[in-house]
Amino acid sequence: MINYIGFEQIYKEHGESLRKYELVWILGGDAGEEQGTESLEKVTSLVTDAGGEVSSTDVWGKRTLAYPIQKNTEGFYLQANFELDGTKAPELERAIDADQSIIRHLLVREQIKPVVAADATE
Repeated sequence: MINYIGFEQIYKEHGESLRKYELVWILGGDAGEEQGTESLEKVTSLVTDAGGEVSSTDVWGKRTLAYPIQKNTEGFYLQANFELDGTKAPELERAIDADQSIIRHLLVREQIKPVVAADATE
């Protein structure tokens, strides 16, 4: 028989409210390395100010967009992985929405996978 560990135990094992997130955002086509670095620092400071911790960042660079966004045919892509209190994520997303240099973003929360434990009576 297979026993599924309850949600409460998983929640406690993975931190009371810290969750892992991935954020990908695009700056306008006129942005370069300097603007990308500034934007990366800004997002990093937003996460740390909200009590989170950035684990990794990546600059994907300038790429052609599949379709125009706000009259841009190219965009400067950036990505960050971090842990943040789940209640602070909406505040972070509002701050990102308010940044006029970001033309598109996607914030994704990593799903907690259920843990299967073998039944001890087997």
